[in-house]
Amino acid sequence: MLDLSPLNVLPAEFQQEWLAQLHKAQPNDNGSFHLVKIRKTAPKTFEELRIIVLVVDENGFPMPGVKVAFSYSTANQYLVGSDFTWTPPQPFRADIFPTTGAGQIEHIQGSVVKQGEPGGITVYVVEPQYSSDYVTGGGALADHTGMHMIFQLRRPGVVPLNERLSNIEARLAALEGS
Repeated sequence: MLDLSPLNVLPAEFQQEWLAQLHKAQPNDNGSFHLVKIRKTAPKTFEELRIIVLVVDENGFPMPGVKVAFSYSTANQYLVGSDFTWTPPQPFRADIFPTTGAGQIEHIQGSVVKQGEPGGITVYVVEPQYSSDYVTGGGALADHTGMHMIFQLRRPGVVPLNERLSNIEARLAALEGS
């Protein structure tokens, strides 16, 4: 079980090396997907030249079938339907893939981020009922280093299992101490 908290800003290395930025989700009554973890992928491994996205629920368990958008200027255009409770970042152009049974999806990069320029990929979850944080400036570096991101669904009124267990343990400790 993952114990994760939403990021408010990307780590310095992503800001400096990719010129990437984190944009926070629009408030949504249904809930939002938040970026909770990001790391570099290793070059010369199966992860090189990839943006890998893992989507988890409030308890840190993988969510299969969640659509993830890898947006770039020449991607296919998509339409935002009337069922959307939020507005994804424009332009509405992206390769959109559902996560696998393990809650993960990846996008292989055909070109690399040029030194001193932001990467050309924007990454976000594109589910109509939930808004999403999004990362601009994504891509792979010249050394084939990519990105691995974890997005977590946060819904109002849903208390993550690890928080519930912590509360139970605290109450139990108080009772044992009495």
